[in-house]
Amino acid sequence: MSESLRLYTSILFGFEFAVRSMPASAWDEPSPCDSWTRREVAGHAMSVVNNIAARGGVGTAVDGFTGVADFAGPNPYDTFRRCRDRYLLATDHEGALQTMIKSRLGEMTLDTYIGKMCIDTLVHTWDVAHGSGVDDSLDPDAVHTIWSQVSGAASEGTDLVRGPGFFDPELPPTGADESDLLLAFTGRAR
Repeated sequence: MSESLRLYTSILFGFEFAVRSMPASAWDEPSPCDSWTRREVAGHAMSVVNNIAARGGVGTAVDGFTGVADFAGPNPYDTFRRCRDRYLLATDHEGALQTMIKSRLGEMTLDTYIGKMCIDTLVHTWDVAHGSGVDDSLDPDAVHTIWSQVSGAASEGTDLVRGPGFFDPELPPTGADESDLLLAFTGRAR
């Protein structure tokens, strides 16, 4: 199994927990993701999962930035399970990860694309859970891996998270652990 696939699948477990645990009354409340509700953030994150599957040959790609509340639907956990199952089907066969795909990030292998989507799903897991009564703790191993990647690239002058449709400007961290640093780097404050 590739490191990208292992990491992304692990991150999906955390996202699934947040979506499954969300009180029905909290879905349409504001999220920390500027001007999106939790339902919209979840719809965006689920579109990423869906689009990994679609690029792997299972299902159809969707726009991850428009109509995301409708994509999440009235029961986001049901939507997530369908996306997750397509993702598993698309990635669970020989040669799947070496498939060349096109995305707004360019042409690359499906494995590389999955690796690039790890930060998106990880941070949006926090966006969905934070302030809802759901545990918003992120997997420390996933945080360590992602923080090492983005902070290492930033120290070399490359910003892996900014640009149109990416994360907000960096904020001062509110704490010193890697979760605090990663969240602040992606424009979030605890």
